[in-house]
Amino acid sequence: MVVVVSAAAAEEEEEDVTVREFDGASDHDRAAVERLERACEVGPSAGKLCLFTDLLGDPLCRVRHSPAFLMLVAESGAGGEVVGVVRGCVKTVACGRRGRDDELELFSKVGYLLGLRVSPAHRRRGVARALVARMEEWFRQAGAEYAYVATDRANEPSVRLFTSRCGYAKFRAPSVLAHPVFRHDLAPPRRAAVVRLCPRDAELLYRARFAGVEFFPRDIDAVLRNPLSLGTFLAVPDARAWPGGGGAGAEPFLASPPASWAVCSVWNCKDAFRLEVRGAP
Repeated sequence: MVVVVSAAAAEEEEEDVTVREFDGASDHDRAAVERLERACEVGPSAGKLCLFTDLLGDPLCRVRHSPAFLMLVAESGAGGEVVGVVRGCVKTVACGRRGRDDELELFSKVGYLLGLRVSPAHRRRGVARALVARMEEWFRQAGAEYAYVATDRANEPSVRLFTSRCGYAKFRAPSVLAHPVFRHDLAPPRRAAVVRLCPRDAELLYRARFAGVEFFPRDIDAVLRNPLSLGTFLAVPDARAWPGGGGAGAEPFLASPPASWAVCSVWNCKDAFRLEVRGAP
């Protein structure tokens, strides 16, 4: 897939770029994307802490495990230099319930834009807009009804690109929290118990409690069985609150749950990519 785009920009001169699919078998493409990623900081402006993503040699790692995914690169018309990149995937997610007693779950196909990068020397020339437009075209071909993107609200150029030039609307403002996990000195309460759930029990629990939540993935079974999953864990006040595993524990648990419980799934992201915080102390 190759599309030549005249990427017009309001602020500066336009730049002709060729938007094409990333070739994962090409050493040239892989090296070019790695160079571009290193040149692009993600986070606050220079002089402050910034978040860098080490793709560990696999530029597709952030989308490879999605049901449908695509990665595009933009080459400058002069010399074929890779000056931009974007990744995208299409998923089927929950968008609410309707009907009597909300028994009917509603799903929608959505496209997710991520990893948009443009070389600092080629910004404000329409390269990002050309990449987004071509990815949105692929979303439409894949049957997506909506497209969304997550960006730092302090990243004003990114917010302006999507809200002013691409027609996106602000939807949610989630928080991303980070904390070292290599050492914990606090012990859990003696009465509390943490149970590792088998994928089937985890699926039943997630579907029963979260199927109507926005962006809940319809293929949660495939998500929980992903090779990067380290497991789903249930915390209960007393071990007796969990009736047993082997795929038969979720239903009786949900029929009579304790007053307080928590569930979480853990992912082995270090085998896909690594995040580093760099900047002035």
